[in-house]
Amino acid sequence: MKKTKLAVGVIAILGLGYVGTAWYTGNVIENGLDGTLKNLTQKVNSLQDNFNVQITHTNDEKSLFSTKTHIKIAVIKDSKTVVLYDDDVIIHHGPFPIEALKNGVFTPQQAWVEFQNSEQFNPDLWKKAGNQPFMKGHISLSYSDFIDYNISTQPIVLDLKDIGVEDADGKLDLGEINWRASGNINFVAPSISIEASKINYQHDADNQLKITNLKVVNDADFQNKYTLNASVDDFYFNFESARDTPEISLKNLAWNYVLEAKESGLNGDFAFKIGSFKYGKQDIGNGSFEFDFEGLDKSFLEIYPEAAPFLAKIKHSSPNTKINIKKVNWHNAVGDFNYSAFFDVSDFTIMSSFRLAQNIDQLNQFKVNLDAPYKVIARIKTQFDNPENENISEQQFESDAKQMQFIVERSFNRSPYPAILFKKGDVEGIFTEIEYTKQSGQFNLNGKKMSFQELQNHF
Repeated sequence: MKKTKLAVGVIAILGLGYVGTAWYTGNVIENGLDGTLKNLTQKVNSLQDNFNVQITHTNDEKSLFSTKTHIKIAVIKDSKTVVLYDDDVIIHHGPFPIEALKNGVFTPQQAWVEFQNSEQFNPDLWKKAGNQPFMKGHISLSYSDFIDYNISTQPIVLDLKDIGVEDADGKLDLGEINWRASGNINFVAPSISIEASKINYQHDADNQLKITNLKVVNDADFQNKYTLNASVDDFYFNFESARDTPEISLKNLAWNYVLEAKESGLNGDFAFKIGSFKYGKQDIGNGSFEFDFEGLDKSFLEIYPEAAPFLAKIKHSSPNTKINIKKVNWHNAVGDFNYSAFFDVSDFTIMSSFRLAQNIDQLNQFKVNLDAPYKVIARIKTQFDNPENENISEQQFESDAKQMQFIVERSFNRSPYPAILFKKGDVEGIFTEIEYTKQSGQFNLNGKKMSFQELQNHF
């Protein structure tokens, strides 16, 4: 019995504590809403100068566990006003908003805001979305000032004129789209992501653009580091009748980068991949591109004023800038094209880069490898020249490769130190391996050594 009374007492105390905290949080929200919306408006407008945003609230109705208010968001440009949102929102008070618990969030929250567009706001949009809200979302704010925006939209088909694109024909067919932005309330280092199951534009029956399963995650620490990871399952472009170009189909696209500001310069890592590329009726193949750099001088980004906060961390340039083109690869039915290069340069700035060929003393290390079989690059050229021909014979591919070989080999000067080899093993093509180190003071050109002066004379 004593344990039962104790349990009841603890529950009562916790319940009263929750009610008290919810009441306090509600008052804080009510008292601070004007200031919060004012600061948010100023923040949005400070990030760009193309338009002005106005955010206002009216008809506040506060209860113990939530506050209901009417929010209006409008964009003003060139004396024209476009209303983006004009509906009620419900702010659920902390520390444990019921709606947050329903969404699996069990950490204490100052507030949980829910919103969606009503039929009254835009009856036509409501109807096109299947007689339901086109947009739904929620915003959570933790006690450590971490804010998390989540917005999802329903599949919908829209005429371009419906969304204010004048003098344009065609339809926009959108699948489900989920958008998220999170970070500190001041958005010092936000994370922004978007997932779209389908983005299709159809100008008419013969001209269309299709994007399937777009995914983008962008993390931006404006003073330290930018990170992007993105992918698309299918990209299809067919405007053949409008632009007289063959249809283009790309599958399994992926690209990512990391750009980081260090005291000694910029570091970066980039990669891009194409799983499949079709041009007209031709299967061109697949490829990838990867490179990174270390200690890059900030002068290469100073032309962009918006990069100033990011570049402020760089105190001095690294004595050595390293640029590594790790891989440029294209694979098709008959083989692979490969290229790689590495540069280690001293005092490398945007200005000195134009004089590098005349100032060999800046170069600490240099390495280039190129493997370009004639049959690989000639096949690509033949396919681009005949995009709609499904019956290109192997004899034609071979003939075009021989013609390319004849033109290339006549174009290069046959010196005692050939910069290019035209055969590697049993494979004919364009091949070269060049290596230089400052320590040796010599270039190694396809196994033959020469000084910088001899190299200049050669070219």
